[in-house]
Amino acid sequence: MLSKIFIMYYLKAFLNSFYKFDWLHAQADNSKKAANYVILLILLLSFVTSVFLSTIVPNKLRDLRNEVLSKVPAFEATLVNGSLSVTQLEQPFLYEDAEMSFGVNTNTSTEDFNFDTFVEGKDKDILYLTSSNIYSYDSVTKIKNVLDYDKEINKSFSKESFIKFTDNFLNNYKLFFAIFLIISFVGFSVFKLVNLLFITLLVWIINKNSETNNFKFSQIYTIGLFAITGPSIIVAFLRIFNYSIPFLYSILSIMILMIVTSKKYSSLELEEKNIETDILK
Repeated sequence: MLSKIFIMYYLKAFLNSFYKFDWLHAQADNSKKAANYVILLILLLSFVTSVFLSTIVPNKLRDLRNEVLSKVPAFEATLVNGSLSVTQLEQPFLYEDAEMSFGVNTNTSTEDFNFDTFVEGKDKDILYLTSSNIYSYDSVTKIKNVLDYDKEINKSFSKESFIKFTDNFLNNYKLFFAIFLIISFVGFSVFKLVNLLFITLLVWIINKNSETNNFKFSQIYTIGLFAITGPSIIVAFLRIFNYSIPFLYSILSIMILMIVTSKKYSSLELEEKNIETDILK
């Protein structure tokens, strides 16, 4: 019975957070319930995001792999004592498209290859393999990385075995779901809670310099934990269709908090809040 009451409260809170500004106003001192609610909200958003990404990303990675490998002839590669050798592949091999560049030249050593020179003038992601190193370049962050091969790994593989290995990985949708769930939960938690701090500070400063209710910072933040529901769902819905409006989430959150903390609700009756508090004690 008690669990049903909790479920009904948070379901009602989810719906009320979209449009019932008087209800949001009444939650100013319900910090404990607000904390529980925002955790559930972030879990919901993370779950939906993970389901979406775990079905889309593996297919996109598979298409990218097939596109790249369609340009690569059959090959045999051997990694022994930190040294890579590739046969049946004319080298230096280079595949490039509008977004990425992939190269292999195991006939050259680190001393003979200048990655800085290779990257110069290229505005795309780069992955380049030599006999002793893996070079990478991120076109967005402009970060270059150089990795050595693990000397303890001695392994041979071919184009066919690589396809089979990656198929096993890309078909593991449960693994992708778990990875995206963790990343989404951490990412949403950090972004939404930190972002709300700055939004709350802005609204609090505006309230302090106006004739609106003199809410405490903590009360505005508590209301905000409920009020971010609408902006979160709207932004998530738009992103499903690959559509984004800059700062829409923050703008909507600020607008809702400004309305909820306005003088209009200064004489709000808290009967609903008190009933719910008594039930959940």
